[in-house]
Amino acid sequence: MNPSQTHLDPAELRDLIRDKLPADRQEDVVRHLDECSECQAQLESLAGGGQVAAQLGERPARDSAYWPAMQSLQVSYGADDLTPKDQVTVLDPTQPSPPGGASLPLGFLSPSDEPGMLGKLGTFNIVEIIGQGGMGVVLKAWDGCLERHVAIKVLDPKVAQNDVALERFCREARAAAAITHENVVALFQVVHDEGKDLPYLVMQFVAGETLQDRLDKLGSLETVEIVRIGAQLAAGLAAAHAKGLIHRDIKPANILLEEGTGHVRLTDFGLARAAEDVKLTQTGFVAGTPLFMAPEQAQGHKVDHRTDLFSLGSVLYAMCTGNPPFAGSTPFVVLKSVTEETPKPVREINPMIPDWLEEVIERLHAKKPDDRLQSAADLAGLFRQKLVELQASAPRQRTSTPPVRAVGTRRATRGLILWARIGQILTALLALLAVTELVGWTKLLNRRGAGSPEVVVSPQHVRTLNANVGPIWAAAFSPDGKSLLTGIEDGAVKIWDVEAGRVKATLNAHGAPVWTVVYNEKGDRFASASDDGAAKVWDSATNKELHMLKHDADSGVKALAFSPDGTRIVTGTRNGKLIIWDAQTGDVFKKTRGHLGTIMSLAYSRDGKTIASASGDKSIKLWDAGTLQEQLTLTGHTGSVYSVAISPDGKTIASGSWDRTVRLWDADTGNLLRSLSGHSQDVWSVAFAPDGATLASVDDRTVKIWETATGREVVTLRGHLSTVHTVTYSRSGDLIASGGREGAVMLWRAR
Repeated sequence: MNPSQTHLDPAELRDLIRDKLPADRQEDVVRHLDECSECQAQLESLAGGGQVAAQLGERPARDSAYWPAMQSLQVSYGADDLTPKDQVTVLDPTQPSPPGGASLPLGFLSPSDEPGMLGKLGTFNIVEIIGQGGMGVVLKAWDGCLERHVAIKVLDPKVAQNDVALERFCREARAAAAITHENVVALFQVVHDEGKDLPYLVMQFVAGETLQDRLDKLGSLETVEIVRIGAQLAAGLAAAHAKGLIHRDIKPANILLEEGTGHVRLTDFGLARAAEDVKLTQTGFVAGTPLFMAPEQAQGHKVDHRTDLFSLGSVLYAMCTGNPPFAGSTPFVVLKSVTEETPKPVREINPMIPDWLEEVIERLHAKKPDDRLQSAADLAGLFRQKLVELQASAPRQRTSTPPVRAVGTRRATRGLILWARIGQILTALLALLAVTELVGWTKLLNRRGAGSPEVVVSPQHVRTLNANVGPIWAAAFSPDGKSLLTGIEDGAVKIWDVEAGRVKATLNAHGAPVWTVVYNEKGDRFASASDDGAAKVWDSATNKELHMLKHDADSGVKALAFSPDGTRIVTGTRNGKLIIWDAQTGDVFKKTRGHLGTIMSLAYSRDGKTIASASGDKSIKLWDAGTLQEQLTLTGHTGSVYSVAISPDGKTIASGSWDRTVRLWDADTGNLLRSLSGHSQDVWSVAFAPDGATLASVDDRTVKIWETATGREVVTLRGHLSTVHTVTYSRSGDLIASGGREGAVMLWRAR
């Protein structure tokens, strides 16, 4: 059939939709649809969603390359795993409901005792509705126990009755829970309220906007911002791909930009699944968003991690130009463009984009997966390197391109390109001196995670220890300063050679995050504490486990400290228990219910007579180390106290809190000496220098050094690219180590 001579009869199209078209006619009709845009539009108009659209769900894939994609377009986004008889409209749950859309009744909420709340779900007070979709509702809630906001995704009870939809929801939970990475929205808890038969997810709440919001406002972004966002997106994808997961719906609306920091987090793994998991896949269905879909998705073929890389290329293109790379008057036309056409090079639209970035996008947009860049991790590494170069060269700011494709003469375009090339040459020349001067730490930063363009590494930076691991929660120098312990979120303990900057040993120590690592005074032993309910004592010479300090099964161990003489170990648990152990035998010596909340941090005084504990109940307590009798309770912080330290002379207590302050207390009277303000986010860790003259504290991205006697801020160390969890001094006082969510430890000169 020649599409230029005739068009399909609407009656045939209706029969095709209803699966009543004779088999010997189907191939001709579908072949014609492949070539005729007018008939494609007519088919889409006739399908129009609703019941007719749903009937397409069970049709097998045809010979047409676009038939599977056309089928998926006739059902609402995200409903790929629902059977036609139970079809529902599924919207993006992170976005507000469209005008006039039905809202999910909140009758499942219990009354809240807190004024101004919508109600209560479990232990969470519901603040407001964030988004509404066919799969349910996303709520902003307050977690009173940990004193933080969370996002709760509740599955619509009606949808939960559908076994396939419920399985899809559970799959999302499994996918999200499997990934622990700073660039992926964290899943804290999966709950099934048996009484209400209501499943819901408790997730990290990210205040800010989506990348789509940013593009709608600004159009194209600055090159350094594109590279910064791209590096973090690629890192998040690499973490997912390492778990065998494919996101399958990478698009600007699923990318969150944290308010204030601009930190990038990938969300909505509702379409994610293990690469080998095909149990819920129905023949002829594909899922995703047409504007950012990969060709193999559009054709209903098998997808893998390289499918996400194609979509990432489309997101990068949109950031460069203000528009998606593939366009069309109808979704069908868009999909044909995805599979058949090559987008206009980004530099023809935005000449300020560097050549190398245009080349990266073109490689990601290869139609065949084998021709693309093959690894998100490699792409993240490339972007990190380029980010360092861009930051060192400090390129001149430019005005963002509005989100409308520019149309101009060829002469004008050539002129812009010429000026852009001249500008790049000048910038490179100006950057040469800076790059030469900074080459030492630049090489180190090339191996680190991506960060904001405003991050400038402080001159005190010595080196970065990066083993490409997950978040680091604890660090401790050996007494001789030659080794550094790090506690990792995946349950491992890594031992570093400080001078060589390499990992000497990796211990698969625990089955949950390692919150604390510490050496004893002699350095012949070290200990680790974990959320798996255990603390372990290790031999430093052999790295062999000596014994386990086993706690209650439901009690994670957040804090641990050695007594100065090494004979005792004190641990603190999530249920507020304080326990002193015999360090040689592992037997319990003393224990008490120390706090109403989680014990977050512990410290011994240098004379071994006092133990300090910090808790989520907002207090610090001082205990007699021999009897565990409470001596003083220090109150005043307005949020959880994350860290506590005792000065070497035993006269001052330092604490760091959720309320963004560092406080110094008189150890004898418990009186507040001074409150140190200056951190922009939670203060996760504090540590005194060995001589007690200075105090280090850490927050979202910085390490601050304070003068203990006056509370004066001495210096702020910059270079971390995300939240810093831990800080510690070497015994000599020459070095400071700090580590956090980016999975790297930075070493700084302390003097």
